[in-house]
Amino acid sequence: MSSDTKPIAPEAFSIAIQELTDDNLHSIRSQLLLSISKLSETNEMLKSEIENADSTDEARADVALYGETIEENNEVIRNQRQRVEMLDTEYKRRGIERREI
Repeated sequence: MSSDTKPIAPEAFSIAIQELTDDNLHSIRSQLLLSISKLSETNEMLKSEIENADSTDEARADVALYGETIEENNEVIRNQRQRVEMLDTEYKRRGIERREI
């Protein structure tokens, strides 16, 4: 994502999804869950790299970068989980069942 692009604010997301079709809601939810899964997998790989890093200067720089990446990924995961919860609330409001991927 470029530094000029910002995700839609949670409040705006909650309002915007009210206008979407049921199929669009399901699609967005599936995309979010897939993204959460991939980010979690990446974090696990990075944690493993951190645990197995040696003590060279290059490795310490990598460990610092990996740690920052994990923190950033965790923030994205939190935001995406919040959106999944908003979608689930919209499903309930509409009285529809959500589809599992």
